[in-house]
Amino acid sequence: MSNKPPKHSEVKKKESAAKRMRASWGKPRAAAPSIRIRPERFLIVTEGTKTEPYYFDGFRKRINAGYHGEYVTLRVCGVGDNTVSLFERARAIAIADPDGFTQVWVVYDKDSFPSRDFNAVEERCASASGKGTVYRAAWTNEAFELWYILHFAYVDSALDRGSYEPILTRHLCAEGFGRYEKNRTDMFDILEGRMRAAISNAKRLEKSNRGLAPADSNPGTAIHLLVMELLPYLSSGALGDCVE
Repeated sequence: MSNKPPKHSEVKKKESAAKRMRASWGKPRAAAPSIRIRPERFLIVTEGTKTEPYYFDGFRKRINAGYHGEYVTLRVCGVGDNTVSLFERARAIAIADPDGFTQVWVVYDKDSFPSRDFNAVEERCASASGKGTVYRAAWTNEAFELWYILHFAYVDSALDRGSYEPILTRHLCAEGFGRYEKNRTDMFDILEGRMRAAISNAKRLEKSNRGLAPADSNPGTAIHLLVMELLPYLSSGALGDCVE
């Protein structure tokens, strides 16, 4: 290592660099180049043409109005098909869309359809997922109204479809919302504050059905998995604090 003192020119050069650095402190930096991220695009295709679309339309209106398609977009289609044919219809809609979807959800009930077909939708969703699009099954055994009931109470005994309406009516009347009727357009607004309770009850039910196929899970639902994907795009008040 040399013991020679630094040259005058080198000292001036360092002092000049330090002076420029100090002068830049506090000044706004140039903006980093923006990288456009592909927005999350949801497609929800439902077996029902009114009950389920009316409910999920509550999410659609809120999310699309809040983000204007910049970060997330939600499309809801009630097509009237069921199980396997519903999956095929969902895939056709997704493929035909010029912008594509990151998540495609197939929403359907058990009803009286063969167990083989009811279970097959999950398998087909798994097989179709890839290339930027994930297909998911949001089933309910037996009917979609089970998801509504879980907003008020935990249910783990098998229910026939005919018992759903009186149970919902009892809970709704107790809250001052009147009788339950299929195809009510206000269920999203009524239930919004109880979503945390519904998710908690659905998870508990999911745990009790662990190891069972969807057709053997009565009562059972996967609707909460879809709702949990959508909740981050709603206001914080949507979660509520009511857990029973």
